Amino acid sequence: MAGFAWNSKYSIGNAQIDAEHQRLLELANEIATFAGSGEKLERIKGAIVALYDYVKTHFQHEEEYMVQLGYAQYEEHKKLHEEIIAEMNDIMKHSGNLDALVYKFKRLMNSWVLEHIQTEDSRIASAEKPQGAVDSQTSEAHQ
Repeated sequence: MAGFAWNSKYSIGNAQIDAEHQRLLELANEIATFAGSGEKLERIKGAIVALYDYVKTHFQHEEEYMVQLGYAQYEEHKKLHEEIIAEMNDIMKHSGNLDALVYKFKRLMNSWVLEHIQTEDSRIASAEKPQGAVDSQTSEAHQ
């Protein structure tokens, strides 16, 4: 399974969210490495559980950020997060053999990286700041 590499085009301009996206790719690469080196199914599933836990934390942070921004598509984006979590649940529950687990995981990560981060998360970056919000750099420049 090919690895997942961070690319600046995935950046949404928020240091915490971008760092979490990078960490998610690192966790995905760990799973890919395990799968490629013949690790036991239980160890691969354990790595997927670690990724799953981190994904839930990341989604919580991303959703809090969208609320801060007053992001207009918050509800739709949150629903996409719920769908990703549901798919991860399905992968962990119904992938009894290694080949099926790796295939389903790879498909999920490709769609997440190629579609969700690049398309959906990039929309967050272009969201306007709530009215009355002051950028700290702008504020400092006016002092």
